[in-house]
Amino acid sequence: MSESAKEDRLGKLRLCLQCAVCTGSCPVARVIDGYNPREIILRCLLYGEDKAVTDADTVWSCLTCHTCEERCPHGISVGDLLIEIMNRAAAEGRLPAAIRQTIANIARTGRAVPVSARCERLRKNLGLEPLRACDTDAVQELFRKCGVDKMLEPKCE
Repeated sequence: MSESAKEDRLGKLRLCLQCAVCTGSCPVARVIDGYNPREIILRCLLYGEDKAVTDADTVWSCLTCHTCEERCPHGISVGDLLIEIMNRAAAEGRLPAAIRQTIANIARTGRAVPVSARCERLRKNLGLEPLRACDTDAVQELFRKCGVDKMLEPKCE
């Protein structure tokens, strides 16, 4: 991201009144103790605590529903800022184990959740066609082109 674009984002973020409407509106904050979109953004973008924020898996709890920005009185793109933080963490190889496993499953099978033998039996018993195999070569090529394969390799610090 260019410096001027980054400054525009931070400038908009400086309009934050600390009203916490983003956190109060967040469906995740209601069910996960310690999840606070406002705090995540402030710690990461204003206070420079990127690593501390992204090392905790909490940031990955965002549903990207954008309720936070719909409610923000200043129109701050809270959801986009959280996505940016997650993208930074991913680019640095800091992905939670569950996300790594999901990406590995998609690369290996073309599906986030592998199809079990039980699922195949149930489909057959219901008279459904077996699920088609996914083109995993195409998936892996897409991962290479997008850099997802590099995200799976943790970076040493």
